[in-house]
Amino acid sequence: SVHHTFRDSPWQAQDVRSKVLILLVRTAIQLARGLGLEKIIALSLDDALCEKDKATSQLEAVDIHHDYNASSKKQNIYKNGSVYLVCHLKIGFISFTINWRLYLREQTVRRLNRQRSNRPKLKFRTKYRLAQEMLAEIAPLLPADFQVYVLFDSWYASAKLIKYCRRQGWHVIAGLKSNRCLNGQKVSQWHQQLRHKRYERVSVPAADGATKTYFVRTLQGRLNEVPFDVRVFISKRHPRSKAPAYFLCTDLSLTAQAGLVRYGDRWPTEVDNFYLKTRLGIADYQLQAFEAIEKFHAVVFLALAYLQYRLVQSLAGAYQTGQPLTLDHPKTLADVIRLHRAEHDIQLLQAAAQLALQCGSIA
Repeated sequence: SVHHTFRDSPWQAQDVRSKVLILLVRTAIQLARGLGLEKIIALSLDDALCEKDKATSQLEAVDIHHDYNASSKKQNIYKNGSVYLVCHLKIGFISFTINWRLYLREQTVRRLNRQRSNRPKLKFRTKYRLAQEMLAEIAPLLPADFQVYVLFDSWYASAKLIKYCRRQGWHVIAGLKSNRCLNGQKVSQWHQQLRHKRYERVSVPAADGATKTYFVRTLQGRLNEVPFDVRVFISKRHPRSKAPAYFLCTDLSLTAQAGLVRYGDRWPTEVDNFYLKTRLGIADYQLQAFEAIEKFHAVVFLALAYLQYRLVQSLAGAYQTGQPLTLDHPKTLADVIRLHRAEHDIQLLQAAAQLALQCGSIA
């Protein structure tokens, strides 16, 4: 059965993941050099919840997780499902999901290990540790002449991860929670103290091609446990908004405009998660063993890599020739899926026609 194929087959998810990582990073670097793109790499870290039915209890990767996208300040929302982390690479229009990990809560790991008398024990790793592992795998593949920016939201903006990125020579642009301290004072308190200071208007392009204007104030100083200066941007959608967003940037040469525009490079990660959930079925597994679920994820991410590879090749061809994209040259992942299905339909029709000719029978 399919279940036994994923559980008992000798190949490992790590083998597939490593080979795909190397192929995609090398492809991105070669294309960027060949096309003369700006030598700036954006690495985005994020996690996503694969929601399962409330009654699902026997799948080892499934447990109750906090859904911070659905939660609010007044109410925390918890859902049954599994969680994966992704790392996305972007150079200009070149966009690949290059690394991923499955996450298990510490209580889940302890519970599963008590039942694993004849199987290897699982190791608990925090989301921070998994994120660092992914970056450590990527680091040897990145050339020294490219500037790297690591992007993540406030849930990953720990001092440890920021310092790790700077040790690699990379810069960080990340969200900040309002209780983080800059120069010994919460950034929310800085926001109150600067309420009479003029705003800087920052225009950030949105995914739909429109431009959104934000009202920003800029601070500079040191976060707690971070031994170097950073810039903090306090951003509002309207001057009278009561809930600003906070961002940090370790590149002191970037203005608020440049920093927030570059932070927008996180958007392709959200697009990836949309396709993984709605088109590639990453949450549709019905496999019990953690190892089988991990292999299922490897197959799904391999399918995403194939789609992104075809899309980037199409975009690179159009960029190089300066010609507009046609129906046979996809410009989105949805176009690649449509084209791939059409190719399968053609192959099926051709095979049926050839069989009819060979057998001399339409039936």
